[in-house]
Amino acid sequence: MSQAALDAGAFAEMKEMMGDTFDDIITLCLQSFPEQLQNIENAIKLKDADALFNSAHKMKSSCGSIGAFGLAEKAQSVELIGRNGSTDVPEQALSELREAAEQVLAILNAELSG
Repeated sequence: MSQAALDAGAFAEMKEMMGDTFDDIITLCLQSFPEQLQNIENAIKLKDADALFNSAHKMKSSCGSIGAFGLAEKAQSVELIGRNGSTDVPEQALSELREAAEQVLAILNAELSG
């Protein structure tokens, strides 16, 4: 069973620890996640395993700073495909990555506007 896209407890802990800079991190994630997701999809279309690996790795790495462990898990599964020199990402894996990214983006948008 995979975990939630964003761990609420870890998110709250990061927010408390980072204070005012946390909003900057949220803003950065809001800007970078859609771009990283697009880069992943482009890499698959172009059959560019290195770009797939790099884009998925960047997304996975960004997730830790906000407690988005479920999204990181989805990105890692795509990252491993690229690391193995392939771009054959199952549609279900890509769909799950998109859904997790959308969930995290919605939470981050709500956090900034709330």
